Amino acid sequence: MDDKITVFLERIQQLEAQLEAEFQRKRQALEADFESRKVRFEAEVLAQQRRFKEGVLRYVWTADWRHLLTVPFIYPVLLPMLLLDVFVTLYQWVCFPLYRMPRVKRSDYFVFDRTHLAYLNLVEKINCAYCSYGNGLIAYAREVVGLTEKFWCPIKHSRRVLQAHPHYSGFVDYGDAQNYRDQLNQLRQQLQQIQPASTAALSQSGQPDAGGLTKVDGMKKFQTLADLAACVGQDVATTEWVQITQEQVNQFAEATGDHQWIHVDVERAKQGPFGAPIAHGFLTLSLLPQFFDKTVAVTEARMGVNYGLNKVRFMAPVPVGSRLRGHLHLHSATPIEGGLQIQWNVTVEREGSDKPVCVAESLARIYA
Repeated sequence: MDDKITVFLERIQQLEAQLEAEFQRKRQALEADFESRKVRFEAEVLAQQRRFKEGVLRYVWTADWRHLLTVPFIYPVLLPMLLLDVFVTLYQWVCFPLYRMPRVKRSDYFVFDRTHLAYLNLVEKINCAYCSYGNGLIAYAREVVGLTEKFWCPIKHSRRVLQAHPHYSGFVDYGDAQNYRDQLNQLRQQLQQIQPASTAALSQSGQPDAGGLTKVDGMKKFQTLADLAACVGQDVATTEWVQITQEQVNQFAEATGDHQWIHVDVERAKQGPFGAPIAHGFLTLSLLPQFFDKTVAVTEARMGVNYGLNKVRFMAPVPVGSRLRGHLHLHSATPIEGGLQIQWNVTVEREGSDKPVCVAESLARIYA
């Protein structure tokens, strides 16, 4: 891909991240707690919202006649949407494994959270659910068809395509016959490495090493930095589980000088707020290097260095004995002299818990 195009795409991704951060700030301003895609508003906010709720009878009685006229044309569309949903899902479940491609997770594209808004009446909530389903379905189908196009015919069109799917920018230029076959194989290899948003664990084959992780045969291997950069915006890998022991916690306390009783005094910690000793937050964070080392490799990389962190949050405690693993999302890959600056968005999961224990934006510089 042209270097200038790559730079433009990275800027777009950065702007999208900034936009999402601004949306998050707005959500917090509304005192909304987003958990498992369900919005729970504080009682005061709900009471305030109910002041703006319009009754169903009044809503229907005062509706514009043009709106009522369109009702028979709106809701019958639900039938073909349901059929599209069924056939797209059936198609990818049958065909994607044959193409050696991970399936698209359908639930990632459907968000039904407006029913929690107290200022909407029943009819408005039904309308919102209808629109949410329709738009989610189109996004879901677009991703499935976009991946199919990347597998079978990844060639850009001769003219501009409005609102092209996110895979289109990596297609071969129109008329570039010389590179088409080679790049077709590369793009198909990339498809085999795509992980869905709720990515499953890697293969369990392999033998445990001293670090507690398993160096699996199916670890993500990239030949060049460009191959790695092509996965920007994707969930690249999920690590193996690693168990946190009291010995690790004690050794970390010795190394850092943090001997707080919630970490190292087992008997007292059992009577404490967590019911058991917990790992230091920075101990959890220190797992990141081995997560990367055991899970992602670039064959032609000469060396890599830790460049720091943009943001870290410890979302939940880690009781001693817990098993943790990391989900690695490649946020950006910015060209630097001699290599790339990589930002990984890492989510550390505790086995048996729905809430992450740590989320971190980790920066690294990799040199070829």
